[in-house]
Formats: sequence, structure tokens, C-alpha cells
Amino acid sequence: MPYFLNGLLGSKAKECVLMYLFARRKGYVSEIAAFFPDLSRSAVQNAAEVLEHDGILVEGQQGNLRIYEFSPRCPYARSLQLLLQDVASCYPPEERERLFLYRGAPRRKGKIV
Repeated sequence: MPYFLNGLLGSKAKECVLMYLFARRKGYVSEIAAFFPDLSRSAVQNAAEVLEHDGILVEGQQGNLRIYEFSPRCPYARSLQLLLQDVASCYPPEERERLFLYRGAPRRKGKIV
């Protein structure tokens, strides 16, 4: 995966966390780390905590998971998401599809699409 915001954000883990949350709206650390195999879980955790401390993300509990999402109180969240949209358009098509195509829970066998 190409990293376009590495210089701006200071780490590829921050770009991956932001891009994942932009594409999926919510996520937890293990899920994000599994999606980007070249990142360690601790790198994703540290990036998410820094972004939360800076007011870009908020964390919520869902069972025993800490779910991260964009903060509705961040004054530049919309501008940041527009930037992420532009960066995502620069990704190779197969990477964009992998990032934005999400099927959630498994489908019931025989269910009509």
C-alpha cells in the first residue's frame, strides 16, 4: 500500500488508522492491525491514542472492545475527511476496493443478493 500522508502525519500508522476509519467509520485496534499486516498492533494502538489525544478521534466501549471513530467535535474533521478522500483516490484500484468493500457479518446461506 502506498503511503501518501507519512510526511504530513509523521507515521504510516496514523495514515492507516485514519484511512481505515474513513472507509469503515468505526474500528478497533486489532481489526485495523489485521487489515494492515505490515503494522504491529502496538503501532496502531499508539497512533489511535495520539489521534484521540489530539481530538481527532473518540473512543467508545462496545463490550470489552475500545471502538474508535472520528470525533464529531473536531472542528476540521470534515476537511480531514475530504483530504483522505482525495488520497484514497490515488491508491491503486485493488487497494481501494479492499479498503472500501466491507461485508460486515457473514451472509446467511442461500440468501438472495
